[in-house]
This record gives sequence, C-alpha cells and structure tokens, in this order.
Amino acid sequence: MSTSVFQDVQTSHAWQRAVPDELIDGVGSVVAEFFDVGVSRRWSWQDRPEAAALLAAAADPGRDFDAVVVGEYERAFHGDQFREVVSGLNALGVAVWLPEAGGPVELGSPVHEALMVLLGAQAQREVARARQRVLAAMRSQTRVQGRFLGGRPPYGYRLVDGGRHPNPVHGRWGRRVRVLAPDPVTAPWVRWMFAERARGRTVASLARELNDRGVVCPSGADRERNTHRSGERWIVRTVAMILENPRYTGRQVWNRSSTTGHGAGGRTGGRGSGALRYNPVSEWEVSERIAHEPLVDDERFVAVQGMRVAKPAKDGEVRRYLLAGLVVCGLCGRRMDGHWVHGRAGYRCRHGFTSVKRRSDGVPRNLYVREDHLLEALPRLLERPAGPVDQAMRKDLVDQVRKQGLQIQYDGQRVEIRSGPAMAKTVKASRCPVQSTLALDWCDGVKTAEI
Repeated sequence: MSTSVFQDVQTSHAWQRAVPDELIDGVGSVVAEFFDVGVSRRWSWQDRPEAAALLAAAADPGRDFDAVVVGEYERAFHGDQFREVVSGLNALGVAVWLPEAGGPVELGSPVHEALMVLLGAQAQREVARARQRVLAAMRSQTRVQGRFLGGRPPYGYRLVDGGRHPNPVHGRWGRRVRVLAPDPVTAPWVRWMFAERARGRTVASLARELNDRGVVCPSGADRERNTHRSGERWIVRTVAMILENPRYTGRQVWNRSSTTGHGAGGRTGGRGSGALRYNPVSEWEVSERIAHEPLVDDERFVAVQGMRVAKPAKDGEVRRYLLAGLVVCGLCGRRMDGHWVHGRAGYRCRHGFTSVKRRSDGVPRNLYVREDHLLEALPRLLERPAGPVDQAMRKDLVDQVRKQGLQIQYDGQRVEIRSGPAMAKTVKASRCPVQSTLALDWCDGVKTAEI
C-alpha cells in the first residue's frame, strides 16, 4: 500500500491476503509474507524494502518456498516492471502466480503475454487517472474556494479552525477545515520586512537585523514541520522567498513548486522524491477572493516585487552584462554581481555587505574583475584558437559556457572555469597597474600569454 495516513494497514493487508489464500487453496500454503507500506508502485522492486527482501530470499538456495503469489497486480507492479521481476524469479526457479491468470504465469504463452500488456496499461491508467482527478480538484478548490490544501503554513501564519467541512458527508463525520490566520508572534515581523523593503533596504540588511535582534527564523518557529533544517538563523534566501510569496496578500496560492521522480529515500507516504522545481507564474492557481487575513496590501506587495526588476541607469541606458550569473567569487563561492564602472561592465563580490555572514578576516572586503578581462581569458580556458575577441566571438564564447553548464571563478589572483565541483582548467591572472594589461599564466606551466 502506497500510503499509511489515509488507509488502514490491517484492512488493506487482510483483503490482499485473502486473494492469494483463495488462489492456492488446496494447492499449497503461504510460508512467508512481504508487504510494503508507504511505498509507491512506481518504485522499482530494488527500492522497496519488502520487495527487495523477497528478491533476496528467492536468491537463497535454502529458501522454503517455490512460488510467489501476488494479491493484486496494480499494488505490486507498474508499467513494465512485471516482465523484469518475473524473468528474474523464473531464472531462480521461482514461479509467479497471479489471480488474473488463475495460477502461474507463463511468459512464453501468447495469452499470458497479452494479459500482461493489458494489466500493465491498466495499472498506468489507474495512476494517471487518479492524478488528473486530484490535480483538477485541487485547482478548483484553490481558485474557487480559496481552501488551504495542506503543507507548512507560511511564516507569519498559523492554522486555526475554519468551520465545518464543505463536503456534506465529511461534515456529518465531524471533520473541520483549517484556515490561515496571522500568528501573533511572527506576523509583525513579516509586516516589518515588507515595510522596510519598500523603503529601499536590501534583503541582506533585513536578514542581518533579524539575526541581530534574535528573531526566530521560519524553521526555528515551526520545528515539528522543519526537522530537516537547523532553525538557527536567517539567510538571505529565506527573506527573499517571504517577500516573493503572494499568499501574504490574503489570497490562497497553490502549485508554486512541485517535485518529480520516485525511488529510494522518498518522502513518507510514497510521494515524489525528486528535486524541487519552482513552477512559472502561469502554472500557479490563485484564489479569486481573499481567503485569509492579509499581512501586506496589494500595492505594497507589487512595489516590492518591482524593486527586483532591472531599471535603466541615470543616463537612461539599460546595462548589459554578458556573463551575468556565470561569475563566481573564489573566496566565498557566491555569484558576483554585475557592476558598471568607468563606462564598462564588471563583476564584484561584496560578501559581508550584501550577505548575512561577515567575510573572514585577512581577505579583501571587496572583489572586482572587469568583464573584458574575463572575455579575453575565455578562449584559452575553453581551448579555443587564440586571436582578437570581437563581438560575435564574445557571444559565441558566452553561449558555450552557458550550454556546457560551466562557471567562471575569480579569487583576485586566478581565473578558473569549472564544471561542477571538479576544476576543468585554471589560469593565473595578475593585473599590471602600469600597462593596464592582464597577464595569463597557465598554472601547469605549459603556456604563457599576455593580452
């Protein structure tokens, strides 16, 4: 069974056990049981604890069974899993019995082959149909009813009783709905963040002041739902996410993020365990009416979001940074910000000014590198032919860096290009203050060049 929260384990186990008992009545007896709880059928058998134990037991020459009886196909298999599992068990001398086949399955039989195709398609259809129904219902409940659909309440809110459940049957059973209401301890700090940000303060300065004042962070305020986090202090990203959350305007929002993938290490209840993906605004579902008490009005919320939009400079020109998001500080590991100086683009790191933590002692408080110097270094880093770097070649170089998922790292002494944690190429960069040139010296001593 894939979930243990909404199903009774004993009841589910009892009816699934009744099916094989009836199938093998007068033929054999059950000597061992393997029953997974909280594991999705989409997971491979190797990733299900009990299914994996069954495979291990079947591989034991001293096993005390010679056949495996499945209670329900849809609970045990998904897609093409059946053929793989049955082939492996048959190779070990273990037969597989199915109620739909009326006994042991023969992979070479045309009738059984057709039956397996039908059952596999039916299992996939059942999952897809249930998923579509649930998603459609959740979209409607969010948009029309503004209903809270579960999960952690946003920082600044708590869950309170919202009255009788709108479903008549659930209401007669005494079920109640829960709604968001301002938390008297944390809600004032959310209002403070929006007010201070609207005044022009940086997100990093807000995070530092919250830490200096000893304000409890979201994971610290709700330890029961955030056991996977330290709960010790605020970080810049946490404040930024609060300022970006439209639920503080009083509207219910659903599907801002999603997960994909299934397998070992999945969440309790067999839900998706893949990487978190933030969905585009076009995929959000927003309630048509105010669903709970807002902590910020629409005008201020929109104004705060507008502060993140690139604006023209004082001369009316919009600055363009070819390497935006690709340059990383070699001292702290953070992305360097675009910075326009003396009519040209550059990148700087102000860790300690625009972050919660202070920069370590003994390292520069500011780190700056010119964009044209980095572009001149790229051909050698990417093993491209040497020569003048014109506008067309600049675009080609930058496109190559982005497509290959590379990062350019600068620590004040060296320029490196990295692919993940491993370093691919390295050059040593030293500024010549008199000639204003950039000397590039390959660290392995093979090549030296001056630009």
